[in-house]
Amino acid sequence: MFGANLKKYRLQKGYSQSELADNLYVTRQCVSKWEKGITQPDLDTLSRISELLDVSVDLLLSDGQTAVIADKPKADVGRALFIIHILWTAFCLLAFLALWRFLPQTIPAHFTNGKIDRYGNKAEIFLHLITIAVLLTLDAVIFFATRKTDSISLAVIVARSVIIVLQLAGSIFFAALYIEYIENAVSFATCISAGIMLTLSIAMHPKICRQNQWFGVRTRETLSDKTVWSKTNKLACYLFVGTSLIVFILGVLIESVWICLGFISYVFLAIVIIIYCKRLYVRETELPNKADETVS
Repeated sequence: MFGANLKKYRLQKGYSQSELADNLYVTRQCVSKWEKGITQPDLDTLSRISELLDVSVDLLLSDGQTAVIADKPKADVGRALFIIHILWTAFCLLAFLALWRFLPQTIPAHFTNGKIDRYGNKAEIFLHLITIAVLLTLDAVIFFATRKTDSISLAVIVARSVIIVLQLAGSIFFAALYIEYIENAVSFATCISAGIMLTLSIAMHPKICRQNQWFGVRTRETLSDKTVWSKTNKLACYLFVGTSLIVFILGVLIESVWICLGFISYVFLAIVIIIYCKRLYVRETELPNKADETVS
């Protein structure tokens, strides 16, 4: 049954026998023999096949009558929700810092029926982070309490989604209260844009964004080779995070419209990443071919 399962999951991931063989550093004939049931891979190779095809070893070795676990997609959704919540919280911290930097010293601190009834120091905006921290903590408690269970109910996913929606809505509503008091709109917009790029860049890391997901550096090379995907997205994450952090800090410290030109550097970084991706793919695909020639 292993051979039939291997072929099934290989085709689902869009790998040819040659492409799978290249990633495993074996010959195409070797993969063909596995699928025909003539031979079987050793445990280390089996583990690597499991990673490449994103399927458990148990399913690869199953007799075809074992049902696929239906809760895995729910577990993946639960993990994705938690990551989104963490990234949004990180962005909120940056946004609050930028907001504090470009607000006047005295701002409206309390409203009654839509009218200002008290003014206060702009540092009071950080009190709203308490609500953000409470909602994140609540989501974290639910996530860690349910992630190891055999079944994650739809109600849990809906509840956590509601928490995140409340987090988003509350943050946007709060920002809308003070957006008209911003003293330097261009510098503030630069900081917010850098904050968005920073959080999105973190999401590109391969430990967060797995191969063939919708987000990340998606090229023919990265989608066909797990190693290329991992190394390329890791490099992209580090380069973009570093650049975004520099632009954000400069935007906070220096009130100048020229800071926004720092975003041009993303174009050059993208070119560097694409070149690195293609060169890495060539190197990774040449290694197994050279190994086969040596064996021959």
